[in-house]
Amino acid sequence: MIATLEPVIIPPRRHPNLILHCGARAAGRQEIINVPTPRSTESWTPIPHIKLVSHVENTIRSNGLIVGTQAHSLTHDGMRYFGLMEIQRRESDQDYCWVLGLRNSHDKTFPAGIVAGSSVFCCDNLAFSGEVKLARKHTRFIMRDLPQLVQSAVGKLMERWHHQDERIGSYKLTDLDDRTAHDLVVRAFDVGVCCNRHIPLVLHEWR
Repeated sequence: MIATLEPVIIPPRRHPNLILHCGARAAGRQEIINVPTPRSTESWTPIPHIKLVSHVENTIRSNGLIVGTQAHSLTHDGMRYFGLMEIQRRESDQDYCWVLGLRNSHDKTFPAGIVAGSSVFCCDNLAFSGEVKLARKHTRFIMRDLPQLVQSAVGKLMERWHHQDERIGSYKLTDLDDRTAHDLVVRAFDVGVCCNRHIPLVLHEWR
């Protein structure tokens, strides 16, 4: 008797995978807009969460990129913001994209920050990583420097985009038979790239 794997049903992803497990909750755009911004002091100038989001969106579009789906969250009574947005180029295939992560605080916990890349991790436990990472402290001239910060992040992202297009294009032109694909899954498990509980998902996608 030949054992067969049960089919795995993978639900469509409706928004970027923003990890929330330390008290943050998903929030709509209007909620982000409504969060009050504390008063500035001589050494500290907080910025509205929506200001960071808007600057990023405007800079992305001004560079000819497309802002895709987004996910926003708030924690500590709105004092901390975390968000993700998908970014695509008009000339690129629509089956993959880059992701840009944002965070901002009104309680001096961390600076306004941006991470971007093909593998981004943004979590309310303060994990914040990606191929491109920039931050700006909430000091007196943050509003002056914010547009340059955002443009720098988007610029670095675009520099890397061409290489990703070439790499993914090569993947698509590479033919694999079942034996080779299954061998790669086992090798991925051996080196810790794919854990055992993900093997059925990977095989489902292959088949």
